[in-house]
Amino acid sequence: MASRRSALLLIAALTFQAVTMSACAAPSSPRNWTAYKSRFVQPEGRVVDTGNGNVSHSEGQGFAMVMATAYDDPDTFKKLWSWTDRTLSRSDTRLFRWRYVPTGDLHTPDPNNALDGDLLIAWALLRGGERWRRPEYVQASAEIRKAILAKLLVRQGDRTLLAPGMEGFVQADGMVFNPSYAIMPALDAFATREPRSPWPGVRDQALRALRDARFGTMDLPVDWVRVDSAGAMWTDPDRPPRFGFDAVRVPLYLCWSGRCGDATLDPVKRWWSSFRAAGKPAPAWIDVRTGEVAPFAASVGMASVADLVLTGRSASASIDNEDYYSSSLLILTQIAAQERRERPATARKP
Repeated sequence: MASRRSALLLIAALTFQAVTMSACAAPSSPRNWTAYKSRFVQPEGRVVDTGNGNVSHSEGQGFAMVMATAYDDPDTFKKLWSWTDRTLSRSDTRLFRWRYVPTGDLHTPDPNNALDGDLLIAWALLRGGERWRRPEYVQASAEIRKAILAKLLVRQGDRTLLAPGMEGFVQADGMVFNPSYAIMPALDAFATREPRSPWPGVRDQALRALRDARFGTMDLPVDWVRVDSAGAMWTDPDRPPRFGFDAVRVPLYLCWSGRCGDATLDPVKRWWSSFRAAGKPAPAWIDVRTGEVAPFAASVGMASVADLVLTGRSASASIDNEDYYSSSLLILTQIAAQERRERPATARKP
């Protein structure tokens, strides 16, 4: 019996190692990652948003840290994490200030955090810690995950959701929810890592919210959602009800997590397919209430998400002429496509 148990443990360990390595498998060409580091990552590890006054965000630090794990680049990862931890960490909790401004004396004037940045950083630390056998990264990820649950978990009616930040998103009559902050592959990883923690429930509630938070005649997700105290979901009256720059990450993260076939994405597929059938580029956004569309086309990065959703593959485009956000979306989509291909069939999500 003991020998059989040992054999089973060995098989489980090898399977876990294979899945872990597959989950960090890099796209076939590192050219875009090399260009990304050259154009957007400063020597000290700060990621620069070239489309927004060269500020930095916790989101951008997390994006690049995830990329570094996929491209097996521990040196760049160390720089990214060191700058993030040193510069953006809050003193009162293991979360991060959401923005760094390079000019002026006060570089982080707003101490508020951003959930997507916190999740991405925690996920990247878990990926990097497992890939490179760095227990200090795994421990830091655990600390951030614990802080997220302690500071951001909010109950509204029968929903339990993560608020976008510690301050300004929860009121007596409800809360604001950002569907693009539901980073499904990260939530899956946390739920797998801590199956007896709140994370499996948080993941399931986030997925339910994504399935419910679709609006307008086209039934599309929007950038920001209002959730009332009974749990009903509405477009946020304080922001344009657009399927746009934030919401485009909803299909990216669903596909990345193995849910490209989820019915939630059917309206998105119809929307993008209609433009492809007409031989036209999709606009960057649509107002789901009025039907107004952006007067300019979606960026290469946004179009690459459409490629992933519609074909299961990513564009082989270059980031050479793209800004920080478009470049980030393109590379993340390429990583997602590769990791989807290499994920064992038994690990795919319904």
